[in-house]
Amino acid sequence: MTVRTLTDEAAETADPVEHVLTYVLAYDDLATDLTRTVRLPITSGELVIGRAPEGAPFGLAGGVLHVPDRWMSGTHATLSLHAGRASLRDAGSRNGTYVDGERITTRALRDGALIELGHSIACYRAVPASRVAALEAAAALRLGPTRTACPEVAALLVDLSRIAPSTESVLVLGETGAGKEIVAQTIHRASGRSGALISLDCGAIPDSLFEATLFGHRRGAFTGADEARTGEIVRANGGTLFLDEVGNLTPAAQAKLLRALETRRVTPLGSGDAQSVDVRWVAATNRELLADTAFRADLLRRLAGYVARVPPLRARREDLGILTAHVFSELGRARAAIASPAARTLFSSDFPGNIRELRSTLRSAALLAGDGPITSAHLPAIVGAPVAREPSRPVETKKPTATEIEQALAAAGGNVVHAAQALGTSARQLYRWIEKYEISVDHYRS
Repeated sequence: MTVRTLTDEAAETADPVEHVLTYVLAYDDLATDLTRTVRLPITSGELVIGRAPEGAPFGLAGGVLHVPDRWMSGTHATLSLHAGRASLRDAGSRNGTYVDGERITTRALRDGALIELGHSIACYRAVPASRVAALEAAAALRLGPTRTACPEVAALLVDLSRIAPSTESVLVLGETGAGKEIVAQTIHRASGRSGALISLDCGAIPDSLFEATLFGHRRGAFTGADEARTGEIVRANGGTLFLDEVGNLTPAAQAKLLRALETRRVTPLGSGDAQSVDVRWVAATNRELLADTAFRADLLRRLAGYVARVPPLRARREDLGILTAHVFSELGRARAAIASPAARTLFSSDFPGNIRELRSTLRSAALLAGDGPITSAHLPAIVGAPVAREPSRPVETKKPTATEIEQALAAAGGNVVHAAQALGTSARQLYRWIEKYEISVDHYRS
């Protein structure tokens, strides 16, 4: 079954790629949201990146991209665009330039690359123009308590602002810790519904108790039913029922849930009286239900009126500063800092636990660091997994020309893996094209 989202239609139309750079955070001031995004004004040639004059903000001025960081050099690096591909070159800076945690001389930039300049982190994106426009459209919108600088999250927020006031059911897909419940809360707040948001963890309810939990029961309806219980559907009447981890439901539980969605009526166990209910359904799972043949297709159609895909944290690194500042505001910390090696390890990691992992890591590290900066010794041993190198967001999927491959190899200094990242493909596929075009990789190696 194919379920379309509102942004699918825009993605299918001709949409030029725009290059943007987001100032993510400063190592010396983690507690302040400093995130700012600029569109790169070049389609070819070079853009100088350097230290901003004292007091000047992040942004373009005089043909230079200024970064407010005293640890940067006046001319720190240059960002080049050739044939739609970006590369970054260190301009002999005193403290070096890093991409995805590795010090570089010249590096082809993949979409989502994390760039360290001085004591600052920036994130490079190459995305369809419609997604960049979504950032402006979503400027006043919030996902839970925070804003976003990620084009994909911004597009999702714009969709949710249109969907929320309706009665359309929503299926939220995303990895554990990515913020699925925050999406449900955002939908409920924007819905204007007078009832409550009721959350139900489907994975924590034994199959034998699912019907009693969902529909409620009268006293004496079964052994152990010493008191009457109001079911979760009735509790959510006039509001929203959030079914977390709905993918864990057994076939029997799926059948009972489907009946409630179809009839919009609830009959408590032990009672013959059915009650009509007005419930907005939001379901979430970390499983790919759209391809799960074990899950009832008729129930999936009922739940997936709109599919909200929540990107994992590794695919929205431009939001690291926003989320980090929020964690320190929760802790009541007005100031916080992190040493460069620790920042390199933490922010370039894969975050398999997503936002939940970032939050727990920062909270424990801040407590251990006390009033001093966070160092590598304060980070949990689990932090530091390498960044996934296969691009999850390729700029385009068409086969590159021989000239484009040669330009990518030149920008990457002959490194086939890095050239493949810039071209939005795998190293194995790039080797096939290199052989087909009879290109000499050695010619481009430093």
